[in-house]
Amino acid sequence: MVTLEDAGEQLFLYTKKLKAAYTAVEEVPLWEAGGRVIAEEVVAKENIPSFNRSLVDGFALRSADTKAALPATFTVIDTVAAGAPTAKEVLPQTAIKIFTGAPLPKGCDCVIKREEVKENQAGTTITIDRSVETGEGVSYKGEDIAVGEKLIPCGSLLEPSHLAILATLGYATVKVYGRPKIGIFSTGNELCPVEAKPAPGQLRVSNLYSLAGIVRQAGGIPVSLGLVQDKASAVVQIYEQAQKLNLPLVLSTGGTASGDYDVVKAAMDNFAATRLFNKVAIRPGAPVVAAVTDKQLLLGLSGNPAGAVVAMLLLVYPLIAYLSGTGKTLETCQARLTASISRKGGLRSFFWAKYFTEGGQIFCTPQPKQFCGAVKTYQESNCFLELPPGPVDLAPGSLVTIWQLPR
Repeated sequence: MVTLEDAGEQLFLYTKKLKAAYTAVEEVPLWEAGGRVIAEEVVAKENIPSFNRSLVDGFALRSADTKAALPATFTVIDTVAAGAPTAKEVLPQTAIKIFTGAPLPKGCDCVIKREEVKENQAGTTITIDRSVETGEGVSYKGEDIAVGEKLIPCGSLLEPSHLAILATLGYATVKVYGRPKIGIFSTGNELCPVEAKPAPGQLRVSNLYSLAGIVRQAGGIPVSLGLVQDKASAVVQIYEQAQKLNLPLVLSTGGTASGDYDVVKAAMDNFAATRLFNKVAIRPGAPVVAAVTDKQLLLGLSGNPAGAVVAMLLLVYPLIAYLSGTGKTLETCQARLTASISRKGGLRSFFWAKYFTEGGQIFCTPQPKQFCGAVKTYQESNCFLELPPGPVDLAPGSLVTIWQLPR
C-alpha cells in the first residue's frame, strides 16, 4: 500500500514518457476548437481594427471647426455606412453622416453623436452648439490589436474569448494538441449492459459511463472496451486489444481486491506488465492496481462506484489532463464544517460533500450517504471533504481541506 502522493508521483513519471510517444498535433476547424489546447503561439499579423472607424451613429467632421464661434453650422456632403467607405473628403465646415463601424472619411478627426446635433428638415445641414475634441467617437487603427502583439500562448486551453480573437484574425483552422484516447472496461459477472433488464443479483454497469465522463472533463477521448468476464484470460484479451488500438492508458473497474474473482492483477502479470503498486492508502478506492508496459499504463480501480470515482479523480484525472495538455487538477482550499464528524480510526478518507460561500467564507457540508455503492451522492456533491488517517473528532466550525470536483 502506497500513499496518495507516492502513487501520483509514480504514475506521473511514467505518464511523462507516454506523452512523448503519444502527443500529436492536428489541425481542426475553428468551429471545433473550443476546449482544445492550442499547439501554436498566436501573434497578430494585422491591426484590429484595420482602419479608423466610427464608434457611434453621428457625423464625422473636423474638431477645429467647433473651436470658434458656437453654434456652428455644417453642410452634410455624404452618408457612409459600415462596409461602404466614401471617396469624399471632409473640408472646413462640412460633415459626413456616418454609422457605427463605418470607415472614417478623409479630412475628419472626430465624430459627434447624432442626438447631439440639430438637423434641418432636408438633412442637408447640421448645427452644433458645443466643442468636439479630437478623437471623440473614433476607434483608431490597431486600437484593439496591434501588429506583432502576442495574444495566445502555445498550450492555452481555448476559451470563448480566444475563439473571438482567432476569428477576428482570420484563423479558419487552428493547430491543437491531439486528445489522448483512454480505454475503459469493467469486470464482473454481476454486471449487465445499461440497456438490459438486470437478472436477479445483477446491476447495470455505471462505472463505464462515470469514468468516461471524467475522461472527457480532463480533455481525453474515452474508448469503451466493454464488459469483461471475471477471468484473467478475458482481461488479457482486452489488454491485447487496447495495445492494437494504440491506447496509452487503459482503465478497468472491478477485480482489484483480494477475492476469488479479483482477476486484474493476474491478468497484468500474464500480460508481462511491470507492477508499480497494489493499493493506495485512501478510502474509498483503496484497491488501485497499477502496472506498466513499454507503451501503456494499466490501471485497475475499485468496482464500487464511489471508490472508482474517488481514485479516478484523485489519481487519473490529472494524468489525462497532462496528456491532453489541459493541465487540469482538482483545486483544494480550506472550508469550515457545518456539521460534526467523528470516527474511531481508518485510512485517509474522502467524503462526498457540498461547499458554498457565505459572508466571504467557504463552508462544507458532508453528505449523509457515504457508502461505496451510492451513485446519487456523486451527483449531489461538488467537492471531496478530506479527513486525515486515524481518529477524527471535528466540531462544526472546524477547518477542513476540500477538493473541488470538476464540472
